[in-house]
Amino acid sequence: MSQWAQALGALGALLMGVFGGANWRFPFLERYRILGLGCGLLTWVAAEFGVPEGDRPPWYEPLGAAAMLLAGAAGLYRGHQWSRHGRECGDDGPQHAAEGAANLRLYFKRDSTATLDAAVDAFRLAVRDTVGSGPHLRHHADLVKALRIRYERLRNRADLDDAVRVGRDARSLRGPKAHRALLLTELSTALRLRHEHTGASTDLVQARACGRSALALLHDRHLYFPLCSSRLSAVLLSSYEHSGDRRDLDAALARMRRGIGSAAERGYTRTADEIRLCYLLTVRGRTAGNPHDLAEAVAQGRRTLEHLAPADPLYPSCLHHLSVALRAAHDLPTAGTDEPGARPEAAHRTYRIRRATPPLEEAETFARQALLRVADDAPEGARYHLNHALVLHGLHRAEPSADRLERALRAARAAARHPTAEVPTRVRAGLVLSDIAAGQGLHAEAVEAFEDVIALLPRLASHELERADQEQQIVRWPGIARAAATSALEAGEPDRAAVLLEHGRGVLLARTLAQRTDLGALRVVHPRLADELEDVRRQLTAPPPAPGTDGDHPTSVQESTVRAPELLRQARREQEERWEQLLERIHEQPGFEDFARPPTAARLRAQSTRGPLIYLNVTGRRSDAIAVTPDGIRSVPLHTTPEEVEEQARALHGCFAPGAVADVGAQDPAYRVLGWMWDTLVGPALDAALPRQAAEGPLPHVWWVPTGPLAALPLHAAGHHREGGPALVDRAVSSYTPTAQALMAARARPGPRTDQDSRLVVAVPAPPGARPLSSAAREAEFVRARAPGATTLLADTAAVRERVLEELPRHAWAHFACHAVPDPKTPSRSRLLLHDHAGTPLTVADVSALDLRGSRLAYLSACETAVAGPRYRDEAIHLASAFQLAGFPHVISTLWQLPDRAAYVLAQEMYQALEEHLAAGEGVAAAVHAVTRRARREMFPSLPGVWAALVHVGP
Repeated sequence: MSQWAQALGALGALLMGVFGGANWRFPFLERYRILGLGCGLLTWVAAEFGVPEGDRPPWYEPLGAAAMLLAGAAGLYRGHQWSRHGRECGDDGPQHAAEGAANLRLYFKRDSTATLDAAVDAFRLAVRDTVGSGPHLRHHADLVKALRIRYERLRNRADLDDAVRVGRDARSLRGPKAHRALLLTELSTALRLRHEHTGASTDLVQARACGRSALALLHDRHLYFPLCSSRLSAVLLSSYEHSGDRRDLDAALARMRRGIGSAAERGYTRTADEIRLCYLLTVRGRTAGNPHDLAEAVAQGRRTLEHLAPADPLYPSCLHHLSVALRAAHDLPTAGTDEPGARPEAAHRTYRIRRATPPLEEAETFARQALLRVADDAPEGARYHLNHALVLHGLHRAEPSADRLERALRAARAAARHPTAEVPTRVRAGLVLSDIAAGQGLHAEAVEAFEDVIALLPRLASHELERADQEQQIVRWPGIARAAATSALEAGEPDRAAVLLEHGRGVLLARTLAQRTDLGALRVVHPRLADELEDVRRQLTAPPPAPGTDGDHPTSVQESTVRAPELLRQARREQEERWEQLLERIHEQPGFEDFARPPTAARLRAQSTRGPLIYLNVTGRRSDAIAVTPDGIRSVPLHTTPEEVEEQARALHGCFAPGAVADVGAQDPAYRVLGWMWDTLVGPALDAALPRQAAEGPLPHVWWVPTGPLAALPLHAAGHHREGGPALVDRAVSSYTPTAQALMAARARPGPRTDQDSRLVVAVPAPPGARPLSSAAREAEFVRARAPGATTLLADTAAVRERVLEELPRHAWAHFACHAVPDPKTPSRSRLLLHDHAGTPLTVADVSALDLRGSRLAYLSACETAVAGPRYRDEAIHLASAFQLAGFPHVISTLWQLPDRAAYVLAQEMYQALEEHLAAGEGVAAAVHAVTRRARREMFPSLPGVWAALVHVGP
């Protein structure tokens, strides 16, 4: 046998052994396994044809047999692996993956959703046909990517959830480090995108963890390192937007630079990363007021644009981001503030355009060109329209032009009403539209824009989110309702202003009240609709399943930590959609057009028959009191500003701080603030809402609905008390309500289901980890002794969360003598300090979830139970509103911390007054008012921080 024949035969045997025995650790060999095995076999056979058997070396045939044996054994092993997974096995995985990649490239070239669907289907087949092999993990990553891209284009939420599910399921698979890093990166991107579009903070936390884990698997010069670094940069930017921590923004920028540098070291560039770098520099330059960052952003955008062909799919994105950078650089005098509309309580003239310089005109050209290159229904079109609107309005303000103004309004409308844009983008666009319209005196259009935005607010806080995330989402743009009411007043429509204050404030509160709407009338006429609505309501308000269960089916704890939250989110989203569909059907029925809807102007006026409702609204543009009476709704201007209100509130609460509230010498500023409140706020509002009463007649009742910073003021205590001048306590009985809808719900509460005088008394005189309350035990004993009916006393170690939640439904009255701790950042976690507060606190969320309809009065003799953090004042999320939401129509609570002894004395007076006034047929509000007047005159005449601390919330 010749030397060349031996070499050829050895090569064939080698090919058979290498390709036949290759596995997933060698992706190239695995992909071309069949081709290599065939070539090797043909080569080996061809080499021995025509060669006499005696001329073959002794090693020749054993070598070929060994190669065939290895290839056959490897094939049997692969077949065994496939059969273990119980799937249809094919050998077309690489082919399907190639088809998927080709379809993705075709989609980016033609923007054809059909090719996008084909790509997803192809990657699903690739995953199916590669079970137990190396490319299996890589094909999972490709499938996650394709599903995520399809969601970005079509906004089908099922695609995004499917991408997350596929990525999470594949994390336990074996595979090369590079493939694992790619999967983790794609999963991180899907989770980050879901966070940006829904607000789920857990998604962001997991996205960050996955992104960091992906990078930890790669060295700096790995092929996938730039991609993974870029994706982690996007997650860090989302973290900055969520928390406002500048360190996350700096880290995002540093991570993006590192990824670009790694690609450059390998001799290539990633255009998408260069565009993203332009955007990151713009964000940091705008927020920090750094001209160097903005100059670099513009330069980076120009360099990238020069190297892009107009037909490149990334060309419109580059045009858009360069336009944004040019606009930000031009508006640098306003750097450090958010875009107009991001802070609706601010004056609309936040644009400080000095002249129509060429950069701004260039920005308009780029913005317009970007819009020409994007499909009308593409989601990113909303952002392009929004930027175009801002640029056009900037040009208009520099050089007024009716054409530019109309084009700016048209662009903002297109963004705000874009059919496929995510809700946050539509909200931003609606606020920009209202800002532009208000700035030009087009108040009617501004009001319409605000109405569209307010209608979107509930969608920002979906039921699928945890309660803390719902709260975070709803206050992303504070002051929307107040700005909307201001525009309505400027349009001369006080009725509309009051309705907007109702619809745009207390959004979470209103939604819960809607879910608890009485179904009696609906059940009489449409029993089937009532049953369906009751079923959905029960599922929406049900507590989440305990860890270790999956609905009714037990699961392992490890499995439930991943599956249960996802299943719960999906179920809640489906139930929310069903709820909305049922409400639409109900609203179509005659007589049920307003069922579970916020009140109209007519319904607001109907609530004022027992006394006027007075909204107090203060913004940077104007401040007003809006009085709702049976005769109509009218407004009166208030001559103050948000800054002045905040200053007066700080001075007042400085006097009422724990160390000063009982110090007579520290109360001088408090008297001045109470006088200012009468002169500036309460006096003008009262004159507009109430006629002067005869001195001997009963005092009228007024319900106050303060908004924004005014919610921190004790309006009921306004007056010139030290000088003996006019004071509200001498003119009217005051109550508070977070919204008129909450007042309507409280008035519609049924009578007590249990003994109307049965009382639950909770006292914690020595809470672990907090200062003792020496008078709490005496206060509790006094309340128990004065109770005419059955009483349950939970004191000390018996006052624990589980017992309190168990006893509350059994009593009509509840009295708490304990500490309370408000949480200004997450108000649903504000809590009463029971004995077990360190481990299982009794929170606002716990109380709000109760159904205590039929209760009567909750007395919260605890500190700051009617206080919400500055960002949440318009949402009124605190313990007082929680107890009212749970079913107590009347709540007595406090605005600040009271001395322990003073709280005990006031409680004694309060129960005596309640007995007298309720026996006389008067209400709880009259009793609270009587105690306040007596405390001011006799008990604590020189301590307004004591006699003004208690407030009544309810009808």
